[in-house]
Amino acid sequence: MALPQSQQKNKPILRLHQTTQEAKKVSVDEGFTAIPNELLKAILRSKVLGWKGSYLLATILKTLSWRKESDWFTHSQVCEMMDIEPTKYHINQLSAARKELIRERVLFEDGKKTGVNLAVFDWEMVNPEKVGSSRNNRELVPEIVGRGYPEKVGNTKEIITKDINNIPPIIPQVDSSAKQVEDLTTAKKSKSEPVDYDGVMQAWNDVFADTPIAKIKVMNEQRKRQVHRLAKDLRAEFGTYSAQAFADYFADFWQQINRPNSWYLRHNSRKWMADFEYVMKPKTFAKTVEDAL
Repeated sequence: MALPQSQQKNKPILRLHQTTQEAKKVSVDEGFTAIPNELLKAILRSKVLGWKGSYLLATILKTLSWRKESDWFTHSQVCEMMDIEPTKYHINQLSAARKELIRERVLFEDGKKTGVNLAVFDWEMVNPEKVGSSRNNRELVPEIVGRGYPEKVGNTKEIITKDINNIPPIIPQVDSSAKQVEDLTTAKKSKSEPVDYDGVMQAWNDVFADTPIAKIKVMNEQRKRQVHRLAKDLRAEFGTYSAQAFADYFADFWQQINRPNSWYLRHNSRKWMADFEYVMKPKTFAKTVEDAL
């Protein structure tokens, strides 16, 4: 990145971390390339990097170009840098990209701040084909270079439906009519799987096992109604309401509120603590999805 004119010439943009015994971190002492910031911004707007690459470059521009190890910035700001509208879809994509990069140790978070992990040999990159295996990155789809950013990603059900609609109708044989009726009946019965209430309770207790948030021991009718209501939101947002989907949501909630002096962990005038009933609220789910807790 290019130095501001106010800075001395022929000096590196940032003297990054020195080598430590724990992990070797990249340093400008080993060489650096002067790249104009406007060039990097143009690359970010070009839509050739995909969501993860774009978020990584945006983080570099927000931190290292200002000689900061980390900084707080919003997904809407990244959308502005990418020259795209801050729609819910784009915000969700960037949120998933950030979480995946943190999981891979490419980025790190310090409270609400995000920075680039300069210990590059610690990066744990995943196979792009496996992206989408968890709730945190379920909507993060691998990008094809040069195709830009899709405005809408269809789920499996939509794709199958489109494929079926494109298949020419087949005239049924008389002797197969009974089987068709049986298949249709089976399809209707399997359209909606029952909610795994016990699995949801186990997921809650597992995620919050080592946290101050209270565990639950009883899945009464009131809680079942709350779980059933939230299952609809999970299915609408991520296409599934399995116990694992609930577990991923719980983990996402905890990741966002687990910070010093968290209002959700008794640091409020009422000494109130987040609990099962609160996390089950649709408003809480919406805030968690939007990283707005």
